[in-house]
Amino acid sequence: MAANEHAAAVPTIGAFVPGYLLVVPATHVFSLGQLSDGELVGVESLARDVADHLQQVYRRPILSFEYGLNLPAARRIGHGHLHILPSTADLGAWIAQRVPGYEIASYTQVPRGTDTSYITVQDQTGTLTCYPVPNEASPRIRLREVVARLDPQIEDTAWDWEAHPFPELMRATVDDLAAVKPQVRRPPAAHQVGAHR
Repeated sequence: MAANEHAAAVPTIGAFVPGYLLVVPATHVFSLGQLSDGELVGVESLARDVADHLQQVYRRPILSFEYGLNLPAARRIGHGHLHILPSTADLGAWIAQRVPGYEIASYTQVPRGTDTSYITVQDQTGTLTCYPVPNEASPRIRLREVVARLDPQIEDTAWDWEAHPFPELMRATVDDLAAVKPQVRRPPAAHQVGAHR
């Protein structure tokens, strides 16, 4: 649906609402925190553009989250990805009751080592919060399950993408986003970036 040199935004199997996308980095990593700063800035830029387009199309608040699990073979999808979807689920408040977190200004501030994992949530106001979690957390928080339970538009059992792939909602996402051209942000004028001569 959108891409830059660092990532692509794709409809996802298990899209339990129209507009559910994954932002997937071009570099193979287990979590976004394993990317370089430049790659993370590119992923974050694409995610911001995608969130703007989703809000424009669906006129609903946009939620994004990542479980930055840094263990090989510890998850069903072994490639880092950021979930972005229209949702009213207050995922950040739910996690904050269970795991201490802190606000960050950018994904470049997530834990970068392989000795720990993390959860990030960008809530509907745009606040980005990081919740460090142990690599071997048990039981592991299933973020899609929590979102499904917190958002009244989603059936509680719809979270498992293997049991509920929702191909019709993937198709709806493609059709909906293709029908509305994204609003393009204008780059700053030359005089604003010091290009005067």
